[in-house]
Amino acid sequence: MVASEPISLGERGSELWRGLADGVTDVARLALITEAARLADRLDELDNIIQGKGVLNLMQFRVIDKEVTDTDLNINVEVKFQNVLSEARQQATAFAGILRALGPAESAGSGAGDKPAATPLDGLMKKIAERQAKAG
Repeated sequence: MVASEPISLGERGSELWRGLADGVTDVARLALITEAARLADRLDELDNIIQGKGVLNLMQFRVIDKEVTDTDLNINVEVKFQNVLSEARQQATAFAGILRALGPAESAGSGAGDKPAATPLDGLMKKIAERQAKAG
């Protein structure tokens, strides 16, 4: 049975998923590939936010207390800021960990002389280069 690409993936996630899931039937490996693809998309979103191109609620407001008197209204508010750079680093670490867990990629070539790529990322980059070469 051939696994179908998750519909929720973005451009980078789809490319990664297609590159790594080609011919894979192991359910656990497919789950890791899917998570890696989602993380790739999430990293793109975080990068857009860091560059000022994306939208993210970077601040959270919470009313701590409110005091109403005859002449005044006093409201104490707590404001928290999200740390996007820290989140991006954590997501990148998770992404790298999943790619390492996937282990060496299997060779996509049909020739007997083809050597497997050293890492899943190397295999993906090879497949992308091959597709670009075919497209001209």
